[in-house]
Amino acid sequence: MFNRIWKKIVAAISMLALQTSLASASVTMVNTRVIYPSSAREVSFDLSNQDNNPNVIQLWVDSSDMTSTPDNADAPFVVSPPMFRMEPKVNQTVRITFTGADLPQDRESVFYLNMVQIPPVDAANADQNQMLVMLRNRVKLFYRPSTIKGKVENVADQLRFHIKQVGAEWRISAENSSGYFISLISGKVSSGAQESLFAPSMIAPSSSADWELKNFKFDAQQPARVKFSFINDYGGVSDGESTILPATLPAVR
Repeated sequence: MFNRIWKKIVAAISMLALQTSLASASVTMVNTRVIYPSSAREVSFDLSNQDNNPNVIQLWVDSSDMTSTPDNADAPFVVSPPMFRMEPKVNQTVRITFTGADLPQDRESVFYLNMVQIPPVDAANADQNQMLVMLRNRVKLFYRPSTIKGKVENVADQLRFHIKQVGAEWRISAENSSGYFISLISGKVSSGAQESLFAPSMIAPSSSADWELKNFKFDAQQPARVKFSFINDYGGVSDGESTILPATLPAVR
């Protein structure tokens, strides 16, 4: 009986993983991100089942495809155990092992750890069709070479902000000169009596990104500051502040 139910669960994962949406699962990852130092043989993280019933969990790592499944995931990592049953109110330690790949050694590489949670089926009606509501969560996994210059604790100091005009629109750009990913989650520009919130995102190492400033007009004669928040290694929020420099390029018409 159990084998038949298990086979149905495995089939459900293969067929429905593409249809699962990101959700708040009752089985949670204790960490909101995973850091994999290049010197580590493996890293571990914990899951916690807050349900009053057991759940089946499957985990895998992909490179960037939100529609990935365990069968086509292409990341150079193995999760152990990849699939298991969690009893109610228990924790489970899971290990991730790097299988080897030619990754950059001067900067981080980002991957995504997927977790699919499947609630139990009704064993009494195992031969009948049942709807399984599957919950899928994804967290970032950062592969971090030991040869990256600078300390991650000082990553906010490696951000340089500029304001530029594109047509009638004002935009703020952030340049990340570090070898680390910086996951910005909020930002605010102030200049004189003006303030403008912007919705930033993750900035890759040695790259830049820009965002629109609504209802804002930059005056290079006025001092301007940007306050921002970002996710640190522990999944918490850290704050930073910087002077905004006017862009050296002319407005784009």
